[in-house]
Amino acid sequence: MPKAKNTTMSETSSVSSQSNNVLYVMMAVITVFSIYLFVKVMTLEKKVASGGSGTTVQQESPLKVDNLKKYAKELKLNTGKFNKCLDDGAKKAAVEAQTAYGSSVGVQGTPGFFINGRFLAGAFPFEFFKEIIDKELAGTGSTDCTAYSTELQKYCSDPQNQAFNPVPKEVDVKNAQVKGPKTAKVTVVEFSDFECPFCIRAFPTVEQILKEYKNDVRFYFMQFPLTQIHPNAQKAAEASLCAADQGKFWEFHDKLFTLESAQ
Repeated sequence: MPKAKNTTMSETSSVSSQSNNVLYVMMAVITVFSIYLFVKVMTLEKKVASGGSGTTVQQESPLKVDNLKKYAKELKLNTGKFNKCLDDGAKKAAVEAQTAYGSSVGVQGTPGFFINGRFLAGAFPFEFFKEIIDKELAGTGSTDCTAYSTELQKYCSDPQNQAFNPVPKEVDVKNAQVKGPKTAKVTVVEFSDFECPFCIRAFPTVEQILKEYKNDVRFYFMQFPLTQIHPNAQKAAEASLCAADQGKFWEFHDKLFTLESAQ
């Protein structure tokens, strides 16, 4: 009887050992396959990041100084004058002065608009601008929030954070870049930052305003780079004023916003 018992125990041990071996093999196969999948995924991510080349490439800002100089050349500016203007910081004080002035009239972020002095802060849809402009053209603009649509009223009700303030404020535009007829009944002043994503979003809205109100709106552009969060905005602003010295501010302005929109 003891002998039979030992045989049974030996058979059980053998089966257990075989099961363990199979388990080890399966675990090894799973491990190898997992490593293979990991390598394949990492390779694919690198290809996607590099546009398929297999090499990871960090995207460069289109507003780097070297790029700004390249755009000046593409726009057929006198690059010698432009580069000197930019490298010497000839427009630094002018940009800083416009930014300081914007702060003094209540601009805290970008984009900030004054429509016949009525403040609208943010990249709002065209319809918001249209309502305000149409009232100005009709002579029915009001300092009372309730005179406007319920949508605009939402942004007028909080006195601590008014995105829309219908009380007109006089804005000095003598240093602004301007387009539109002098006889226009409505002025739109924008304080903007070339690196600001909301300004980029507002760019086509401004273009639509100028197209649909080409005889009724005079548009002014003021610099307001948010240098604390946009490292390339200051130089981009300076570059646009260097281009303005050669009569091509708007071409440079449009190029920067178009390039940023494509990012």
